[in-house]
Amino acid sequence: MILPPEVLKKVKLLEIHTRKLVNNLFAGEYHTAFKGQGMTFADFREYVPGDDIRTISWPLTARTGKTFIKKFEEERELTLILAVDISGSTDFGSGVLF
Repeated sequence: MILPPEVLKKVKLLEIHTRKLVNNLFAGEYHTAFKGQGMTFADFREYVPGDDIRTISWPLTARTGKTFIKKFEEERELTLILAVDISGSTDFGSGVLF
């Protein structure tokens, strides 16, 4: 499918900036030094006053008799796929889109 020139002109105006380029070959192999409340579980550690009580691991605390919290890794490198629908199904309504 060949895009109309007016659509190509608008697409060329889009700019996505990153701090550094990432080779897709290494995607998913990056382990961050930043620790936080991310999606990937990293480890347990003993509770220290001031820690967020929402991260307490109640099953481990019950088994050991000591209070432990869950640590997580932040995800810093994500793959982005941008899909744009320019089919005729988006041409509805009373106004001209392009």
